[in-house]
Amino acid sequence: MPALRVIGPGRAGMSLAGALEHVGWRVEPPRRRGDSVVDAAAGVDLLVIATPDHTVAQVAAAVRPVPTTVVSHLAGSLGLGVLAPHARRAAIHPLVPLRNPVAGAARLAGGAWFAVTGDPFAGLVVGALGGQAVAVDDADRPGHHAAATIASNHLVALLGQVERVARAVGTPLDAYVDLARAALDDVANVGPAAALTGPVARGDLATVQCHLAALDPAERVAYRALAAAAARLCRPPAARGGDTLLLETVADLRAMLDPVRAAGLTVGLVPTMGALHEGHLSLVRRSAAECDLTVVTVFVNPLQFGPGEDLATYPRDLPADIERAADGGADAVFAPAVGEMYPEPVATAVDVGGLADVLEGQSRPGHFAGVATVVAKLFSMAGPCRAYFGEKDWQQLLVVRRLAHDLLFPVEVVACPTVRDPSGLACSSRNARLSTDQRRAATVLHQGLAASSALIGAGERDPAVVRRHLFGFVAAAPEAVLDYAEVRRASDLASLERLEGDVRLLVAARFGDTRLLDNVGVAVPATTGTGAAPRPLAATRGLR
Repeated sequence: MPALRVIGPGRAGMSLAGALEHVGWRVEPPRRRGDSVVDAAAGVDLLVIATPDHTVAQVAAAVRPVPTTVVSHLAGSLGLGVLAPHARRAAIHPLVPLRNPVAGAARLAGGAWFAVTGDPFAGLVVGALGGQAVAVDDADRPGHHAAATIASNHLVALLGQVERVARAVGTPLDAYVDLARAALDDVANVGPAAALTGPVARGDLATVQCHLAALDPAERVAYRALAAAAARLCRPPAARGGDTLLLETVADLRAMLDPVRAAGLTVGLVPTMGALHEGHLSLVRRSAAECDLTVVTVFVNPLQFGPGEDLATYPRDLPADIERAADGGADAVFAPAVGEMYPEPVATAVDVGGLADVLEGQSRPGHFAGVATVVAKLFSMAGPCRAYFGEKDWQQLLVVRRLAHDLLFPVEVVACPTVRDPSGLACSSRNARLSTDQRRAATVLHQGLAASSALIGAGERDPAVVRRHLFGFVAAAPEAVLDYAEVRRASDLASLERLEGDVRLLVAARFGDTRLLDNVGVAVPATTGTGAAPRPLAATRGLR
């Protein structure tokens, strides 16, 4: 029969030794702390290094290699590299709790699972114990070990919380352990998502809030975290793009978001018309960093395109958008059909008044009514959330902020800085339609804005002078067909008699058939001293 020796006779090592001895292996005396391990591989078929993970490599290096002996460790997260310089190496990680050597040996000999890699001898060890082997490569072992830790240690910690909460109301732990056993049976039979029951699964916000109020404050963090994990299981049976769900109906969107909020968690919304670029992804990443769940909407809204505008040719690539949204950290993409957003001819539209009538509103009549209408519908569908918009479309940002305020939507509008490519050109879905020469020419927009900002920094306070400077700078580029070049009060785009406070320089021009927008903010000091440098506006100033 094969022979085994263990270095480090702790619970794991002695549990394996006891299990193999039970099935007839010869078990040599173990090497303990302080013993020489130089010759530990001699005379055995398997040498198991069962010392703490951080010492395995040091111990393995101290053992004289024996070509016929397999050297293994029992660590879940370590690969084979820590066992150099031995030629025959293996990792054998038992997936059972080993609270003491006697109970551990019985469990290991009772058909346990083992995560193995390396020398095929590891499979023979598992087979001798009547166990089940699952191959886990070196690169995947940290993830495997995380899953194992959650399934065992974290489950025990969770039941420790159950014990504390139950003790506070005078009920026995055994009652809840039986409940946990039944839940685990359901998971084994139908999987976690189908097994989930309770208030998060049914979107019962009132009950979740009742629980949080009843819990000791020290217990609420864990409850919220696990409620968030439960909410992830409540996603509707929609198509998946990697780990990011594709939602196509309002019902699916609400079915996903309601349980999240029921768990006391936050929702981030990133409305887009698709063709996602780095500017969009900056919004997605910020939402993912600040919110518990992020949804990106992809909908080319026909209401905001006027006659002769580029609705038919607007870029569309939903699979690529889902992939990019996932890369940015989105949990779902909501991409409804036109019929889902506008099931009947639209009889109701949102008009935000004078703010929508200037600049873009004057150049594109009806455009902002379309924007405001679709955003209002999205806010109604999504419910309480934080909605992320880029400063590149400054006037749109103000329109959205105004409608959220006036219509009392439970939505916090978050403004994010414009993202630019290395040339200074603001990221836009329409940039893809520019030729190489047009793309180079379009950098004049940012150059003109920067030059006019510098003029203000040099002390100019007459808006007419700054406007003429910006207009002339951009119009001088022969490829640019200028629409407007303006300097306005940042908060509401009102005209100014003198530049003071937060102002916005805005410009729009065509390059071929492609119309582009850009803007920059300048904080103008109240004093009139020449050379007073303006401050750039904070990304969210006045918009949250």
